[in-house]
Amino acid sequence: MKPISDFFEQELRWVHPRWLSNVYELRGGNELLATARLEGPFRSQALVETAEGGWTIVRKGLRQSIAVVQTGSHEEAATLKRGMSGKVTLLLPGEQGFQWSCTSFWRDIWSWCTNEGTPLLHLTRGSRVQLEPAARELPEPELALLTTLGWYLHKLQEEDAAAASIVPVIS
Repeated sequence: MKPISDFFEQELRWVHPRWLSNVYELRGGNELLATARLEGPFRSQALVETAEGGWTIVRKGLRQSIAVVQTGSHEEAATLKRGMSGKVTLLLPGEQGFQWSCTSFWRDIWSWCTNEGTPLLHLTRGSRVQLEPAARELPEPELALLTTLGWYLHKLQEEDAAAASIVPVIS
């Protein structure tokens, strides 16, 4: 795998290469930058791998909290708190945080921003990733983590929307 930061000038895309598989790939052109595998009940857990490292991402409690554990560790590397509006706050050790929120009227573009509101990256329609110039200042592992967490959060939104659309039929 190659580092995500090597692909600032290219469009990055999350793809689902095998239709019946639960594995997704982040690609910059033909280069593999990350993999993500959904697991667990209701596919609520993801195992992600990048050139910068790997993480297990899992929902906790009533779906309002998400834990990120670095591969090979049992301690949380980050915590995400989900708000009712869909906005998510990512808390990293050292009091650094980021905000994930919808940035388009049609709800097809979601973005990671600093706590000060500086855009870092955008995820469009759940597959296209656009890195902003300010993301160049991020350490490599944080950029990889934000990119994979954005994908994971989009997948959760898809699943939550599908679950909400199921209407019980009473005969």
